Amino acid sequence: MKRYGSFLGLAVRAALIGLIICCTRLLPAIAAPARAGDPGDESPRDPEPIHLDLEAPGWEIEGDGAKVEAFAGRTSLRLISGKATYHDLELLDGTIEFDLRVTPFRAFAYLYFRMLDDDEHEEIYFRPHKSLLPDAIQYTPVYKGSSQWQIYHDARATAAAPLPPDAWIPIKLVLQGSQAAVFVGETEEPQLVIPRLARKPQAGYLALRSFSTFGTPADTYVANFANVVVRPGVVDYAFPPVEAAAVPPGRIETWQISSTFEPAPGAVLEPPAQILASADWQTVAANPDGVVELERFVTRPEGVRRAALLARLRITAEEATTRRLHLGFSDEVSVFLNGRLLASDDDSYSFNLPRRQGLLTDDQLSVYLPLERGANELVLAITDRFGGWGLAGRFEDPDGLALEAGPLR
Repeated sequence: MKRYGSFLGLAVRAALIGLIICCTRLLPAIAAPARAGDPGDESPRDPEPIHLDLEAPGWEIEGDGAKVEAFAGRTSLRLISGKATYHDLELLDGTIEFDLRVTPFRAFAYLYFRMLDDDEHEEIYFRPHKSLLPDAIQYTPVYKGSSQWQIYHDARATAAAPLPPDAWIPIKLVLQGSQAAVFVGETEEPQLVIPRLARKPQAGYLALRSFSTFGTPADTYVANFANVVVRPGVVDYAFPPVEAAAVPPGRIETWQISSTFEPAPGAVLEPPAQILASADWQTVAANPDGVVELERFVTRPEGVRRAALLARLRITAEEATTRRLHLGFSDEVSVFLNGRLLASDDDSYSFNLPRRQGLLTDDQLSVYLPLERGANELVLAITDRFGGWGLAGRFEDPDGLALEAGPLR
């Protein structure tokens, strides 16, 4: 009986050891995920690329001389001053690719993306006449049909890129949330990384556009587009983390702005009394860079190109003092303190004589404010014609000053 028990114990132990070995061999096969391409593989794959046939009926093509043709070995869209809109696809994150062909003449070629309509979208555009210069390519948002290029003009929105004439140039735009990257030519690294797109991320359709200025021969194209491909959800660029910029002391973070009005020609010499007395004011916050994009918050009077509004700030000083205020603006500004005109300036765009870009920076104008002890009212009249309606302000020495959006109480 003892022998039988010993034999039975040995048999049970052997069976258990065999079972453990068997399970050990099976576990890796059970735990290992299926490889891409294996039967039963359900791992996510990139969506199939969408080739937008330029001859398909989904395109809405407009503009003199705009047509789809066989050109330089490709089926291409030929534009002079025109646009081709594709409504049948909406993209939030992903990639847009196409080939671009330009001339050396002064002109502009555009990609509109995340379009809600013609007046509300984001855009990248190319200046072939500035190939390899710091603003050969540019990003800007569009609000109410107004491009904001005079506000978005530094390293976060412009870059040098090669745009050789009469050659097909591969273009790629990668979108992820509030970031974008632009690749020009056969390159693995983007020429332009946009750390913060201005508009809230929202899916939208796309368009291709070109714009001809003087100097382009009548018998040539401005831009040819070919091989348009959209890859929804495909983000093949690792965007760097965006670090919050430090807020400099004295920067004005909020303003109170009025409704718009049509100013008389020349500088605004006095704030309109009816605007000052109106209840139609709103408090607006500056972007992280300190700029208020005014076009986001107001609408120009119907049919008026050159429009103005008032921006005001209450400054409470611990004692009577004179302080330097740095202002950025587009296009014109008049500065009033406690009802008195202190300064005005016009920095609007001028192509020549004088040559002036009208770019908004935070130190276009410095004004010395003779502040009274207690509450003071700063009022600015900001006038804009085109290219971006904006405002920025910073006190060089804010000690002893309290800043608040609004009028005197």
